[in-house]
Amino acid sequence: MVSDKLENLHLYSPLAEGLIRFQEKSPVPLQGKDGYSVDRKHTVLFVVDSLTAVFSTSWRENPDSREPLAAVTVQEGSFVLFLPGEPYLVKAGEASVRMYRVE
Repeated sequence: MVSDKLENLHLYSPLAEGLIRFQEKSPVPLQGKDGYSVDRKHTVLFVVDSLTAVFSTSWRENPDSREPLAAVTVQEGSFVLFLPGEPYLVKAGEASVRMYRVE
């Protein structure tokens, strides 16, 4: 899990080539879930457009774990990036958050 200001996203392009062109894609709708999700093929990018949202990751080695390994509160104008296979959990509440799957 990586989090930073959106203006710095270009610095992370070596992690996933598609990060530079993420806005050319349509965002994927966020689905409310109580457990962790995993995308094994894509890097998952979340952009917070308003308010704040909480993002968490868990143990990659134990896919059945619901134990948080790390959590971060992200403010408007920032992003969170999860690499392929990394479990993620999003609690957005009233915040406006866009989700993209990039390659």
